[in-house]
Amino acid sequence: MRSLPILSLLLFTSFPSFGQSAQPATTSPASDNKSATVAGNVFRLDTGEPLKKARVLLQSHTGDEYSVFSVTDEQGHFLFENVLPGSYDLEVSRNGYVDAEAIRTLAPGQNMTNLVFKLAHTAAISGRVFDEDGEPIAKAAVITYRASRQQGKEQENDDDPVLTNDLGEFRIFGLAPGRYYIAVNFRPEDPFHRYTAAANQKVKTGYLPSYYPNTVDPAKAQAISVGPGDEIRSLEFFLRASRFVNVRGRVICAIPGDSAASGTVSLNPQGPGLAQALQGINDNFRTKDGSFILRNVPPGSYDLTASYRNGESDGWHLASRQLEVGNSDVDGVTITISLGVDIPGRITWEGALAKDPSSLHVRLQALREDQPYVFEPTVKPDGTFQFKNVPDGSYRPVVHLYGRAEKFFLKSARYGSQTITDAGFTVQPGADLSLELTVSSGVAQLSGVVLDADSLPAVGIIVVLIPEPPHRDVVEQYKSTSTDQNGKFSMTGLTPGDYKVFSWDFVDESPDWFDPEWLKPYETKGESVHLEESNKKSVKLALIQTRSDSPASN
Repeated sequence: MRSLPILSLLLFTSFPSFGQSAQPATTSPASDNKSATVAGNVFRLDTGEPLKKARVLLQSHTGDEYSVFSVTDEQGHFLFENVLPGSYDLEVSRNGYVDAEAIRTLAPGQNMTNLVFKLAHTAAISGRVFDEDGEPIAKAAVITYRASRQQGKEQENDDDPVLTNDLGEFRIFGLAPGRYYIAVNFRPEDPFHRYTAAANQKVKTGYLPSYYPNTVDPAKAQAISVGPGDEIRSLEFFLRASRFVNVRGRVICAIPGDSAASGTVSLNPQGPGLAQALQGINDNFRTKDGSFILRNVPPGSYDLTASYRNGESDGWHLASRQLEVGNSDVDGVTITISLGVDIPGRITWEGALAKDPSSLHVRLQALREDQPYVFEPTVKPDGTFQFKNVPDGSYRPVVHLYGRAEKFFLKSARYGSQTITDAGFTVQPGADLSLELTVSSGVAQLSGVVLDADSLPAVGIIVVLIPEPPHRDVVEQYKSTSTDQNGKFSMTGLTPGDYKVFSWDFVDESPDWFDPEWLKPYETKGESVHLEESNKKSVKLALIQTRSDSPASN
């Protein structure tokens, strides 16, 4: 179940009595003819019964301080009065149910009083973990990953791993319906699979990570499908023992600076996202000699990354290489940190855009999982910016606004004389090229209505706009919203292009639709839409029925 933002958690630490609402005194709006009203009801998805004691949070979408919450009454009703006009996040949560979220824009004096939220029951997965002799393992870390392949990576749950008890038992609860990978990792010295190369670590044998259904190869892992309220029981993992080795080497830092400065070396498994997030081994090094040792490394294929920063005013310097680890110690590994490539750039505007270009953010999206993260530069009022020390690799530029509805799209991009497509561009040493980005205010809009099998408005249904191939790797072009009390929806700030629009009878906010395997059965049921610049189009959608296939549950 998705975690609420930190601000909402702080608010919940001092609840008023049920049925009341709370808001910070310093930001309470005055009651006048310009304030708005927000009200609605929360129901169970399965039975349609009202949900009492559901928490409803209304928080300013622009990042302002204003935030207010309410708790539903016996009829599942909530009410917010004297709300300032603006864009808001509306979040609904209740123990045992999947959170719901919507974005609403309130006009001065607007009464938005018929909102409807339908919450689905969360699911649970339980089982046991054994060693090679069939004896239960206590304090093994069981980790859950949502099988949504956004940019090819599974999404790890926000919660900490679940530890097995003395009988080797585990139970993962609060899961939104969907498909999940389950992984088990056991490190006696660190049950939460976070460990460093401490000098006193002398483990020579250990257990390899295991993935459902009982494989040490993450590429052979299988997802488990769960529906609302499902209880998936009796999963069993038998861990395989293996020899662990040490990796010794040296970081060669070819950047002038303080010889006493330090950096970090990390070793992360290659393969699918669930393997990469499962474990990480790291050590520190001094730039004077650069030596490092990584202890207790299981056999496998890894990405070795070294990072170094010479003072607060300097950017991060990074290097990465692949490393194969077998059943014996690895000595003499070298990795060289060199100066990256500085990339100046400029954003050019078409149409009426933000008055202050510095409100925009531009970043480089790495196209390979093993590429280091590139920090965002500051965009100046004249639209210029500069990336510092960009490592070798392939990237795609992204322009966006934090916490605000975007009223522009990236129309074109060039790196030197090269036109940048979805395939991105390649950064190489010695390049002296600039990045030219053109953004346009000619965004498109899409609205419509969703009807159920009885041709009645489908209330509280998620509607998803998905780009047609070959643009499905461009995450920024995916859009989602939910229908209102009349089954209507609206999407703004859309990039012109070809899309399909889908509406399902149940899909929670986790991005299943990024996974081509999940989407395949529904591909022909989407409504095709072509959007030109500044288009305003409307569609009528038929609600798509979903079916949850899961292992036998008791």
